[in-house]
Amino acid sequence: MRLPVWVWLALSSFLVSAAEGATRPRYGGTLTMQLSSPCAEVSACDTLLPLVAETLVRINQQGEFAPSLAVAWQHDADRKRWRFSLRPKVVFHDGEELNAAAAVPALNTSLKKIHPDVALTAGGQTLVIQSPSPMPDLLAELSRPRSAIFRTDAKGLLIGTGPFRVTAWEPSRRITLAAFDEYWAGRPFLDSVIGNFGAARALGDVFDIPFSELRRIVPERTRIWSSPPRELIALVADRVAPEMWQALALAIDRAPIANVLAQKRAEAAYGLLPQWLTGYEFLFAAPPDLARAKQLVVPLHSTPLALGYPADDAFARSVAERIAVNARDAGIVLQPTRNPGANIRLIRWPLESTDAASELVRFAEMLGLPEHATNLDSARPETIYQAERALLEAHRILPIAYLPDIYGIAPRVHNWAEAHKNGFTLHLDNVWVDP
Repeated sequence: MRLPVWVWLALSSFLVSAAEGATRPRYGGTLTMQLSSPCAEVSACDTLLPLVAETLVRINQQGEFAPSLAVAWQHDADRKRWRFSLRPKVVFHDGEELNAAAAVPALNTSLKKIHPDVALTAGGQTLVIQSPSPMPDLLAELSRPRSAIFRTDAKGLLIGTGPFRVTAWEPSRRITLAAFDEYWAGRPFLDSVIGNFGAARALGDVFDIPFSELRRIVPERTRIWSSPPRELIALVADRVAPEMWQALALAIDRAPIANVLAQKRAEAAYGLLPQWLTGYEFLFAAPPDLARAKQLVVPLHSTPLALGYPADDAFARSVAERIAVNARDAGIVLQPTRNPGANIRLIRWPLESTDAASELVRFAEMLGLPEHATNLDSARPETIYQAERALLEAHRILPIAYLPDIYGIAPRVHNWAEAHKNGFTLHLDNVWVDP
């Protein structure tokens, strides 16, 4: 029997509505996170801090600086004086209004670490940041988590302006966040977020997949989020002969580290900054040359060297042991150790922004070579390349591999495409969950 047209229309409308209802965002529910690393302070947890505290500017999906708590900014020709207009009608979790004066204490703490002579002047919703020296990388600095605007209450709980507020905090163990109804961009879909630290199992709605010797068993239907390479594993030394450093660079085979130890989730590194950030990292690539490494070692009459790695990092230990094997093949005695005073140190260095110039400044400061990054100009890529080359040729740092951040996401977590668009960090402020 043929149904009347109006019945088909009604049925079609019902089916479409049902389909839409299955994917329509819903309010409510709790998102659970399992993070393998302990977090002694909320301000040190890059995954959770953006849910609680915000920065003046942020990095958008195109890697550009965009408004956050500041809606506009200007600077003078020398970039010594910056003027920021703060977003109106923003309140902290305790109800206090955000104005320039309220932002000064947190920014003073973070900015003076980089610019000791910086001065901040507050007037209503206008904040002026100035220094006797140029601050060309100020926007990059203000976009980093360490420049987030927050304070703490009498119980030590962090108070910010983000979409969630802290309701309970057990350092290195557990944190509970509740939706902030007065959030300036609108209440988040979730009612709450619970983060558990030091979790060894891949459970919960969101969990990190760390680089370790033991593979985590990931539940079926879990979706994987992976950032671009944003952490560098490298060797650092300040008292190793340049010839020995060059021999070690030629002896190390990075492919097994990236493909075996890191289970094909890492990339061999030859530059300080990854290819996606600069576009020229491939120019530093050099395949291992064991024969040449042996030739360099023979006349050195070298003594055994110690290779220190973080004591609580099993993956770093496995990388150090693999490097020691490569070194031995070239005639270099390299002994892995947990001793922090070793001749050579294996470090894990995370990127903090998508600005190549500011990241090279960080590398130069860490290596004690600030003079190698004084003439950087983001508008002139050749200055960035020249600075990076100079840092590499100083024989103080030897890149080994780039690592991404990797998270598993349970099927009940939605708005996944939105969280995935910003590839540098994982954003959970707009996700929602099934009951």
